[in-house]
Amino acid sequence: MKEKRISGTLQEKNGRFYMVVRMPTPAGQYRQKWISTGLPVTGNKRKAKQMLDSKLIELQEQLDEQQRRAGWAVADVGEILFVALIDRWLRRKRLELAPTTIEGYERILVRLRPYFARLNLVTNAVSPAVIEGYVDFLIKEGLSANTVRHHLTLLKSVFNDEIRNGAPILNPVKCVKGPKNETFEANTYTIDEVGALFDLFRGDPLDDIVQIAVLYGLRRSEILGLRWLDIDFERRVFHVRHKVVQVKVDGVWQLIRSNDLKTEASRRSFPLSDAMRERLLARKAAAEARRAADEGYSDADAAYVFVDQNGVLLWPNYVTDHFRHKMAASTLPKLRFHDLRHTCATILLQNGCSLREIQAYLGHATYMTTTRYAHVDGKSKQHALDLLGEVLFENTNETQEDNK
Repeated sequence: MKEKRISGTLQEKNGRFYMVVRMPTPAGQYRQKWISTGLPVTGNKRKAKQMLDSKLIELQEQLDEQQRRAGWAVADVGEILFVALIDRWLRRKRLELAPTTIEGYERILVRLRPYFARLNLVTNAVSPAVIEGYVDFLIKEGLSANTVRHHLTLLKSVFNDEIRNGAPILNPVKCVKGPKNETFEANTYTIDEVGALFDLFRGDPLDDIVQIAVLYGLRRSEILGLRWLDIDFERRVFHVRHKVVQVKVDGVWQLIRSNDLKTEASRRSFPLSDAMRERLLARKAAAEARRAADEGYSDADAAYVFVDQNGVLLWPNYVTDHFRHKMAASTLPKLRFHDLRHTCATILLQNGCSLREIQAYLGHATYMTTTRYAHVDGKSKQHALDLLGEVLFENTNETQEDNK
């Protein structure tokens, strides 16, 4: 494909110099643009020429950046190898999205890219039948229906990005029906089991973290993102407005600290219970004592609540791995750290909280998410049956009394 270049000349108009720039269009044609230099013709030709040269360089750099982002002319996209199109899509997304999102895409591409590289197809040859073959491959690999749908979403995005840029191609993923979503079932604890869990972690580095996860239903990233400035001990309230996540960037694990929470609904406040207030005050005092006594104590993460004995912020994977190790050595039913959040939701539901209240408490963006997390058990159904029976039979008895 011939490289598109911007050219220009100087023209005189009404006694002043104008730059007349010839610019390529996406359709492969050219248009002219008149740009005033503001310089009188007399005695300013050299200066006007310098202005023209600078403007042409500026405009060419802008065009090169656009072409770099686009990669190829839209008319040629269909003849490009599909794996090259995927790579370009990922380069573009790296400039637009958070590292945590990119890490999720890269996990999908571990399977997706080699599969399509083996097929060696150009973009126009990627048909609905080819996509269906990929779905069958993923299912045979043992991936869940939800994970397969994530793969399809990524593929759909690759095509949609090119279509939005004007590429004359179709999106074959739209013709492929993904596997049916599986029913979400999380493991949760009863109140008695929660008590045993608290006993298990008493005195452990995760003691306070486990307590907060169950009592407030916070995500791991939200707990580790708690800072002392987020806690108002006087007003007995704390705010969720910061997170800490662990992502792999170019093969290296990194901590990402951010105020960009999962959803806007995640930004919320909680009353501080008396017990948790005392726990956090004790934790703060212990950290200050270690800082005063140990010259090697790090102040780099002093703003954060959950640091280790040396003042270093706890990493998310440490929390998950240590929790799993501790649970494996116990006789309690096995569950993941994130299931503590589900446990919080379920206990709230069992004790009379409405789903709308639980939605706000957990920081869910949608009501439907809450219905997946809060598990209605026999106790909740019995409560509903008691209410319904009370109303129905009370009305029936009143009617029978009236008829006597």
